[in-house]
Amino acid sequence: MGRNRYSRNSGYPFKSGFNPKPKKIFRFKTEKILGSLYLTRPLLERMQIKAIIDNIIPERKENGQIVTTGEVSEVLVANRLHHPRPLCDIEDWAEVCGIEELYELKPEYLNDDRLGRALEDLEQYFEEIITALSLHVITEFGLNPEEILWDTTSIYFEGDYDASEMLRFGYGEKPDLKQLKLSLNVEKESGIPLRADIFDGNRADVAIVVENLKKLRLTLKKEDLLFTGDNAMGTIPNCLKLNSNKIRFIAPSPASTLFEQAFASVTEEELNLLVFPDKDGSAKFKVTERGVFINHPDLDKNPELEGLKPFWARCLIIWSKSRAKLEKEKREKYINAVKERLTDIAAAKLNHRRYKDKDYAQKQVDNCFKGPKHYLRKVFGNPTIIEKGGYLKLNYALNEDLLTKLEQRDGLYPVVTNVYDQSYSTEELFLRTRRKYSVEQPMRHLKSKIKIRPMFLHIDERIRGLALVTFIALMAYCILEHLAKQNLDPKATTNLLMKEFAAIVFSVGEMLDGTHFQTVGNVKERHIRLINKLGLAIGSYAAISEVRLE
Repeated sequence: MGRNRYSRNSGYPFKSGFNPKPKKIFRFKTEKILGSLYLTRPLLERMQIKAIIDNIIPERKENGQIVTTGEVSEVLVANRLHHPRPLCDIEDWAEVCGIEELYELKPEYLNDDRLGRALEDLEQYFEEIITALSLHVITEFGLNPEEILWDTTSIYFEGDYDASEMLRFGYGEKPDLKQLKLSLNVEKESGIPLRADIFDGNRADVAIVVENLKKLRLTLKKEDLLFTGDNAMGTIPNCLKLNSNKIRFIAPSPASTLFEQAFASVTEEELNLLVFPDKDGSAKFKVTERGVFINHPDLDKNPELEGLKPFWARCLIIWSKSRAKLEKEKREKYINAVKERLTDIAAAKLNHRRYKDKDYAQKQVDNCFKGPKHYLRKVFGNPTIIEKGGYLKLNYALNEDLLTKLEQRDGLYPVVTNVYDQSYSTEELFLRTRRKYSVEQPMRHLKSKIKIRPMFLHIDERIRGLALVTFIALMAYCILEHLAKQNLDPKATTNLLMKEFAAIVFSVGEMLDGTHFQTVGNVKERHIRLINKLGLAIGSYAAISEVRLE
């Protein structure tokens, strides 16, 4: 054996003066882990969640109700922020995390039945609650909503959920799972969501845009809001509907023949007049503008478009370096795949076995252009099986002129707006289309930090109720991040802020001399400073502004 590298005087494993023998100084002591609950308690109080909900939902004392729906909702929001749990675990979570001390609410009051009834109440008054809360948050935190960013996400459910009317197989990443749709409306400057809407899982994004934006405009009581969205907002039918409802919007539009003339009229010299550089100095985006007449061929035939009027829109023609690279790579991949397949059919398969049948052979040729490769049919000169001298032959030729035109379109896409005010220059409009982070970040929080999924509920009313609770938690999370960036550091995040408070506990016990005590432990000067700087030393936390720790 080698010599023990820890000598007697090395200080290992105990430093000088440290006695490993425990010394009893308490008769008993109980600790409850508050963690970030210590930080979010005054935030939820400032949002007035309990007061707003209780002002809308009547008490039901005649039914033996002990705690109000507002009290239950505030605790459920706190749970989503602190440690999201299934409803069946909330009572145990409340016991170990000091909810009785923080909110004066006994854990046994948070049983499954009471939580379920609270969620049903929230669903019944969904519109009233979300309206009152949004208006209060705007006033309380000094928001000035002028531009709203809109997006949707899907919430997936494992299992059958046969009794649910809302959960449906839909579109998106997991079409094999039942889902519901959640849309978010985020105030651009602060990144704070002001409204959420829940839709059946099989509703396409394009079908919910106008309905959602009309609700938000009514909620905020503002007619001049500017909405920025994605391709779902910018479809031709939605552009017509939004404009007819006098809703101002900016959105990229999916491919349409409406933009062909505009694209064809743009020259490289014109695009080079407004360039946004990449980090290496090369062009990342190039932008110019055209006027485009927004119309639809089925305007007089489609009942959903009845009464809508075509209009002239401003159309940004944008070239994107990354998009151009992607489109070129995709097209080359598709062309090589089609060439390989057509060569195989012509050289090895035609006039053999089933390929002696002309119709069958033509069908196999047509299959080469299914899906995203459909546009290449013209590039290959509409390949056709012909019969000559008793033999089948495949006729096709690459149209180099058409291929050149496609290459010239690489990276180009249209962004449509009905904002005619010339104070919104082409450059300003483009920059507004690039501010997607403000809505994408709350979506990430919703799925990772707040954890709206998975859900273990089977009743539609309770699913909608929990979705509202989760939205309120997301609103609180984003408010805290907004306050941190304003008052602490532009790079501050709610996640890092909550970690600062992770070790805080509530202790209650009795000393050996019989003295009883209860106190919050592990609170440092930095915690007090943070709460004050964040503007959370209010209400029940007002006295904390005077605390000085030794």
